[in-house]
Amino acid sequence: MYVACHFWGDGSPFIFTREEAKHPNFNLKVIADISCDIDGPVASTLRPSIIPDPIYGYNAQTESEVAYDNQDAITVMAVDNLPCELPKDASTDFGAEFIKNIFPALINGDKDEILKRASITKDGELTERYEYLTEYAAD
Repeated sequence: MYVACHFWGDGSPFIFTREEAKHPNFNLKVIADISCDIDGPVASTLRPSIIPDPIYGYNAQTESEVAYDNQDAITVMAVDNLPCELPKDASTDFGAEFIKNIFPALINGDKDEILKRASITKDGELTERYEYLTEYAAD
């Protein structure tokens, strides 16, 4: 398996070419091309895929798309907007944790002092818990 997450620009070297993929010793079976550069450094990336249908197959001998479960296929995941999905997941998880852990403190007057402990500054000064950052903040 190979996960490609590189920057690629015109003139940059290829990770592998279509000719190299045809070689009998080429043994990659699954490729996740997060960069999704069509006709670029990952020869098996023929097109972008989408979140609801993220994988397709690449037949190196015919240089064409095939079913991902074809015996001669390299399975390709090339979702070009995948990096956008990660912040979405992070936001969803953050929101769930906020509702579960922080929202109750807002409602109950912060009797467990969660918000007080999390406050780095108050009235423009570092709180006691975060005074160790004084020198860092001064720079």
